[in-house]
Order: sequence, then C-alpha cells, then structure tokens
Amino acid sequence: MVIADDGLCASAMPGEIPERVGPYCNLNLLSNFDPWSGREVCVLGVNRESAYDQWQSVLEQEFFGQHMSGRAAVFYVDRSAERSLMDANGLLADLAEAVSGELYWHRPTGMFNRLEWRCRQWEGSDRRAAPPVLPLLATSVLAASKMAAEGDISASNYYERLAEVFCAGSRERANLRAYFSPVARMWETLDVWLESCGGERGFSTISRDSHLTRIGYPMSQALLREQDRRILTTFFAAMGVKPGRPDEYPGQEIIRRLRLWTSSQSHGLSRPLLKVLHDAVSGGEAADKRAVLARLLERLVEHWDGTLHEDGPRARGASALRLVLAGRGRRLCWAAEAAWGIPTVTVCHKASGRHYGLSDPYGGFYAGLDELAVTERQLTQGIVLESDELYLSWVPQPLIFFTEDEYSGELVSVGSFSPGEPHTLLTPNSELRGVRTALRELADSNRIVERKAPLDGWTLIKNIDLKAAVTPAALLKGNTGHAAYFTPSTRRGIRFVGGLRIGKDLGHHHYLQGGVPDWLLPRDLSQGEVNLRVTLSDVGGSHTHDFPLRKVLRPFPARLMPFADGTYQLSASDHARATFTVSSALCERQASSAGSLGHRCDVSATTEAERVGPEERAIRGAKVPEKLALPRTLMVPRHVRELVLIGAKGELTRLDLPDIPDWMRERLPDEAYGYCAEVAVPDGYVWMILRSQHRTTVKRTNGREPASGPEPAASATKWAEAVLSAALAGSGPLWQAYVTAAKRVLK
Repeated sequence: MVIADDGLCASAMPGEIPERVGPYCNLNLLSNFDPWSGREVCVLGVNRESAYDQWQSVLEQEFFGQHMSGRAAVFYVDRSAERSLMDANGLLADLAEAVSGELYWHRPTGMFNRLEWRCRQWEGSDRRAAPPVLPLLATSVLAASKMAAEGDISASNYYERLAEVFCAGSRERANLRAYFSPVARMWETLDVWLESCGGERGFSTISRDSHLTRIGYPMSQALLREQDRRILTTFFAAMGVKPGRPDEYPGQEIIRRLRLWTSSQSHGLSRPLLKVLHDAVSGGEAADKRAVLARLLERLVEHWDGTLHEDGPRARGASALRLVLAGRGRRLCWAAEAAWGIPTVTVCHKASGRHYGLSDPYGGFYAGLDELAVTERQLTQGIVLESDELYLSWVPQPLIFFTEDEYSGELVSVGSFSPGEPHTLLTPNSELRGVRTALRELADSNRIVERKAPLDGWTLIKNIDLKAAVTPAALLKGNTGHAAYFTPSTRRGIRFVGGLRIGKDLGHHHYLQGGVPDWLLPRDLSQGEVNLRVTLSDVGGSHTHDFPLRKVLRPFPARLMPFADGTYQLSASDHARATFTVSSALCERQASSAGSLGHRCDVSATTEAERVGPEERAIRGAKVPEKLALPRTLMVPRHVRELVLIGAKGELTRLDLPDIPDWMRERLPDEAYGYCAEVAVPDGYVWMILRSQHRTTVKRTNGREPASGPEPAASATKWAEAVLSAALAGSGPLWQAYVTAAKRVLK
C-alpha cells in the first residue's frame, strides 16, 4: 500500500501507526480511496462511531433539531454547555479532542482538508442533515465564549484562546491564525443551510463584521448565553416588541433600551453581555462588538414568536404587565397585555399565592386584575404572574412613561418615550431633580404640570413633549443624567398616523383627499445633523424632499401638502417604503341597497325625506319598512377593530361600532357606558366575526340552530374569503359547515 503525503494524511509505511500529528491523536488507520490522486492510500480516518461523528449528531440535535422550528437558533457553546452535553449523551471525548483528530496539524496549509472534503461530500447529498462541520464550529465558539467571559475581545486574543482550547503551542496558534479562512466558509455554509430550511431547523443568527471578517462568525454566537436568551424574550415582551414587526425595533434600538434598562441593575444578564452594552469606548473593537451584537439582536427580534426561550414541554406565551393611570390620574392599577391565541387563562402570583382569572381581552388587554394592588416594591423590583401557558411580567424602569390608550382612553405605560404626542411621566421623588434638569433643556416646559402621584414617594409630570427646536445633537450630548430617557427611538420603517381612511374593504392605506395621515419617518440619531431624503412617486413622476433630521423627531404633517387623486409611493431609505392612495370621492357609485326614502333634488333639494321612485332625481337613503319591528341586538366590546356579519345565503356585512358621545365622556363616569356597545343584527345573519388587535373571534348571533346549513351562491367569493379568514377561530359542526361551503365557493 502506498502512503500519500499530500496533506490528506501523515506519511507512514504499510502497517505502521502514524506519528502523533497534533495535541490529540484519536484516529484509526484506514485503507481508503484518495479522490485527488486516484490511488488507494492509508489515511487517518474516522469510522461511524468516531468521537467527531458522535459530537456532530449531538450538536445537531441540541441546537438545530426539529424543536427549533420557527425559533432563532444561537449556537452558544461554553465549557459548562460542553460538560452538560457530554454527561447527558455519554460522550467520552471532549470537543477539542474530537475535532483535533480531524485536523492535519503537521501540514498547516491543509489543516482543514479532511473537513472540507466532508463538506464536498455533503453538498452532493440531499442535505437533509446539517453540514458535517458542527464540532469544529462549536470549538470556535468555545474559544469565543472563553474570550467573552474574560472581557478581552480582539482578533489577536481570539487565536490565543483557540490554541488554548486545543492545548496547542505558539506554532499551532500562528497556523490557526494564518489558515483560518476555511472555518469562516464553513460558517457561511451553515448559515445558507439554515436559511434553505426555511426556519424548520431554526432561523440563522450567524453574522459577520466588516472588521472581524473571520472571527465575527463565532463571536456572533458567543455573546448571548442561555440565561440571556430567556431574559431577552421577557424584555422583548415588556418593551412591546410585536412578532412579525422587526423594522420598528432594529438592533441599535434594542441596544439603546437594554442600556437604559441595565443602567442601575443587571436583571440577570451575563457579565460579558453587560460589558459589551456599557463599554465606554466609542470606536475600534468596542464598536465592532456592538455592531455584532446589534445584528444578533435584530435576528432574535425578527424571528421572535412571542414566546419565552426556556425549557419545557411547550413554549409559554410572553406578554407584559402595564400600569394604568385611571380616573384621570387619581389611581394606579395593573393591566395585562393579551397574548396571541390565549383568550382566557388563570395566572398565579407566587409571592402571595393568589390566582387571577384573565379573560375577555379588549383593546389588547385582559380583564381580571382589578384586585391586584400596585405597590412601590412591585414597581422597583418587578412582578411576575404566570401559568403553564402564559408568563406576564413587569420589568422595572427608572422612569415610567404613559400615553393615552386609543381604546379605553386611559393612560397606559409604554416601553419608551416617543415624540409627537404628550406623555405623562411617573418618577420616584429621588429622581425628580435630575428629571427636571433634563426637561428644562429638552422639553416644552410651557405646558408641563407636576402633581402628586397616587403612590407615596412618587410624582406625576404631565404634558411632556420635545421642544420644537430640539436637535439630535442636543439629545446626544448626554449632559444630564436623564437625557437618554427622552431620546426618540431609532426606526427603520415608515408608519402612518391618523388620517381619514376610506375604502376599508380595499386595504388599510386609502385616504380621503385632504385627510392624508402624518408620516413617522425613519430616524437614527447616530447620523448627527444630516438630511433624510424622502422620495414621493406617482404617475406624474417622482419628487424628492430633504428633511433635516431634527424634523423627523416628530410626525411630519403630510396633510398640509396638496395631494391629487392617485397612488403614491413613499421611500426614505433602502428598506423604508410605503404606499398610500388618495381619493376625493367618498363613494364611487350609488349603493345598490339604497331604498325609497330620500330628498328630492330637482331645482332645489327638499328639506324632509319622503318616498321617491327609483327613476326620480333624489338623494336616496333607507328603505321604508313594511312593518315596524325591533331589531335583534348584541353587545360587542368597543375594542373590536372589525365586525363582520355572515349569513347562510352568502350575505356579508361589515358594521361600525357607535361612538360614545362627547357629552357622555365629559359628564358621566366610565361605569355609565362601560366598554361594550350595542349593535343591531339584521335578519338572516347567523355568525359574527370580531377582529381585535391580537385575536379573531367567531360568535353565533342567536342561540337557535338554523333549520338548514349554508347555501351560498357560487359568486359569493367575498363571503367565502371572510369565512376562511376566520376558519380557525370558530368551532363546532355548524361553523365547520360554513368553512366547507366557503372552500367549495373558492375551489
């Protein structure tokens, strides 16, 4: 047998045991076919029971198994995680020993040849399994986690730690640094494989840095430990991060909020993460580390599904406890944000042993916490209510901002300050002096009012908003200890605020001429005093506008600009785009259901409604009833955003809830009108579909079983689409009959 000396194996005579080729040698002498030379050679190989293959299987199952479907996958390995995996799976060789046996230490230029060959074989397979490089990548993370734990992160230190992991000397350390590029390519292979799986094996959080081009990959996995992942998902919920809306929370913004949150206490986050967050150095390696962390946090937010990252038989929903300033600021109470897919739940406050039944979510909040009193200990140390399904938490905040809730009209706590609308601030008296100093420099002090809070030792400050002339430079000075809390959040996307919407059945962004909404444009205070270029396009061409950054600190009043009828494309950066339509017509044609009551309009319109024929010139309205009958009515929560009625023959009607008159709001207490509205249900309608902020509900309009099942016409496509859009929200044989009928219509 000929022994090949081409980087694939150590030279040896037939029958001889190869010499030790690295810090570890745990290999078998095998006869194999060399794909490069075309000869049968004696190579240092591993069989299916090798330590490397055992680690490959364990790591794939642990970090990229089916249980990671739909979740962000972080490949974090430190000494503790390594020992746990060895004990749990009966592994005898540690990672370094298993990987070292696959490396050709005596031939530095071909050190990773064997693993590169494994990758080429894998690329020719069905690629259902993970790339066969996980033990090597885990070892690279092991070195990065060691470096992060010691708080000394740099390219030179990384290779020293990697050599320590392998128990290698100075020559091997130099070789690792010089020939590490194949490992970076293996990280890219793993990243591409995860993305190709569509999230079934976890969403990739692997990222590189423009400076740390090779070690940025393992560093992106070593910054967050398991305890950090758990705490961060709780933090996401408390900050109001909504699943599926990552543009509102870029990594830079999450870092800013984390720094504020951990300014006075760690909240359990690991020391390496805190060091990256609070490193006072603004450039060089510190900036590189924060850039890697920002991209990692962006991936976590992008793929967060609203559940906790924890061990357990099922993922628990994570949501926030909010403070409510009720009774015009006279009392404080707790509110629980409703979690998606959990309409009712009983949670326990373990400290007191009390249970609270939460149900009937309206306006995005559960009812059922009326008896949970607010205490100073809860505000400063936090409070948790939990069950097997849901984890509710209040994350302590040095300053607590409130804005008016659009459904209840009460002041509800929010995660951070947002300019453009007045805020109320609840602050402990110990922080009052510093807050006043910050407000004098940043806020419009003419409207600010202070009053005693409904909690001893705290103060309410009302009507807080930024000065009209405040600049990003002033906000970034940090010349007061509390100025950072009033810095507007970084935003990448474009949002619309207010406006007069029309054609709701056509979509969300159709507006009446003269009622165009305000624009919340992207902003990034780290840019300094620069212009934000906004392009507005329609059929007539494109128009570019430059906005000084200080102008985007608050909503831009686009309603003041003249818009003709048409569709407009709004773009402000590579990722910030939005489309809206402007129309001067309230309705485009006469409603087919217009009846025989109307106002004649020949030369002049009549002042009173009367019967008019179908051919007469009149503004027609309701039909004259053949007989008077009281309509069927149902009580509907006012927080419902959309209410759709479904009939058995293909009837489809969308209803608007009646508003509460202003005189009632001003003169009567809340209990007088409550949170429900009464709506009339016309004959022939069997189901009511209610859509709120977080869930869809299907209810019967009466308790009687219809005599026959649904019989929609073949053309009732809108009816069928409405039924199928709520297919999973209802249950029972009658509703399933409607779902089946809807599928037949759209077949």
